[in-house]
This record gives sequence, C-alpha cells and structure tokens, in this order.
Amino acid sequence: MNYKIGIAVAIIFIIIAGVMVYIFAGPDSIGQPTYHTMAHGFMKPITINASISDLTPAPSGSGAGKLYIQAYKQVEALSNNRNALKDLASNATPDASPEIHAIVKIIEQAASATMSRKELLFGKGVRLPTTSDTIADRLNAIGQMTGAYAASCVSDKKPKNAVHALTGLLVFGHRLWRHGLFVDARTCGLEDIQSATAGLRMLYKSGPTKNQYEYHSATKLLSAANAASTQWYGKMKVVDVLNPNSGDMANIVRYDQDISWRIDAMLELGIARWNTSYAPRAHAIAVFLKHYTGDSNHWISASAKVAYGMTASTMNQLADN
Repeated sequence: MNYKIGIAVAIIFIIIAGVMVYIFAGPDSIGQPTYHTMAHGFMKPITINASISDLTPAPSGSGAGKLYIQAYKQVEALSNNRNALKDLASNATPDASPEIHAIVKIIEQAASATMSRKELLFGKGVRLPTTSDTIADRLNAIGQMTGAYAASCVSDKKPKNAVHALTGLLVFGHRLWRHGLFVDARTCGLEDIQSATAGLRMLYKSGPTKNQYEYHSATKLLSAANAASTQWYGKMKVVDVLNPNSGDMANIVRYDQDISWRIDAMLELGIARWNTSYAPRAHAIAVFLKHYTGDSNHWISASAKVAYGMTASTMNQLADN
C-alpha cells in the first residue's frame, strides 16, 4: 500500500511540476502570436523576383568581399563621428573629392569581381538593436556617396561614368541583400538596389547611354525591388517596434525561414523581457532565450546570448541612443 501511495504522490508531483513549467515557460506566458506572424507566407523569405545579370558586367576577377571591406574601412577612417559621416555622405561635389572618388572606384572594381563569401560582415558578433547603428550608417553613406557621384557625372555630361558608378552600386546593394546577415545591412542593400536601378533606368531611357533592352531590364528589376521593399518594411513594422509582441517574436525565432529576421526577433525578445511588467512572461522569455543560447546555429545562439544578457542598464543605454 505504501508503495502505491508513493507512486501516486510521485505522479502528482510530476503533474504539478509540469503545470508550473507550462505556466512559467509555456506559450500562454510568453504570449500568443498575433495575426501578423500567423498570416500565410509571413515566414517565407522575401525575394526580388527579377535578375540583375542583364545590368551587370561579366565576372573578370575575384575578391569582391575584400574590396567591400576595404571601401568600408576607408569610410570608417574618414568619419570618426556621426557629424563627419554626415558631411561625407552629403558632399555637394563628390566627383571633386579624391576620398569619395577612391571609394566609388573600389565599388566599381568590385562589381566585376566574384563574391565567394557566404556572409558579408562589417563587424564582429551580434550587436544590440539601436536606433542609429554605426555600421548601417556607414553602409548607407557608401550608397549615398556613390549615388551622388553618379548624379555629379550626369551634371558634368559624363553619363557613361554615371552608368559605371550606378552599376557598381547595384551589385554592391544586391550583395548586401543576398549576403548580409543582419536586417539593417540587408535594408541598406535593398535601398541601394532601388536607387541604383532607378538611376540606370533613367540613363538607359534616353541620351548617349540609351539602351532599350537594358531600360526594360531596369524597369522590371525596379518593379520587383519595390515589391520586395513593401514586404520588407511591412515585416519591419511587426519586428522593429518599441514594444515588440513577445508571442510574435518567439514565433519568428521558431519558424521564420530567414535567419536575419530570426536574429532580429531574438534581440527584440530581449527588449520585451524588460518591457513587460508581468513577471511570468519575463521569466518565460528568459527561459526561451536561455534555451536558444545552446542552438546549433552559431548566429542564433550568439543572438540569444546577447538578448539573454540584456539588463535594466542595457535598456537605459538603448533609450539614450
């Protein structure tokens, strides 16, 4: 009889423990996903349904990744603070600046080089989600400088030079979009594709660089890039918000087919943990993040470690940015 009582007590204990785990770490505690992340196709990768090959040069060398890192380091050396970076990106006569000219030439040179890197990274590790990311700001500056340089070439009646610069920017943007790991870098790439293609479309439409075939290719690519941009920014409105929905973020981490958004959602969960006043939810998020610190994918585990390591001081730091 005592044996049976002991088994019954053990079973009851296991049931209670299971209920407690569900309460503190179950889906109801971490929050339920909304219709946003439950919508059909939300977890599928966002793609640009058009090729850039008709607008780009044939490969003639290798080492594109190294060249992009070189261009980035030159921008970094020229802009030790945000004001210097802003001045660099808004230079009124970029074609007259030796520093900007050198950076644009690197971007042009890389366009015909092959890209062997799986990921195009400009910083080490996963970074905290800030409103103004230094790396993204520098990548944006490269796009702005190259676009402004092309515009100056058009003004100086050198449209062929403008085509070379915009082609380089198109390839750079496409590689950021395809090989960038983080959402901010890929966003820069998407914007570069749009601006470069819009410029090429204008140049191929009329004048000395008129080319009907490439005009149609640019028109098709721009339309596809704009469609992808609508989806991309729509997803950003769900993930990159002041008060992220923890249920949606957990859903993205679990099921999204794009690692960029999984990383982003993981970091947003770190914020959600400190934004909630509901203790069981904060605990459930912490348990969730702790679990993913041991994920087999290095970048998922790295983002989970950053998110899990966030503190109240981190929140103050982010609020000041």
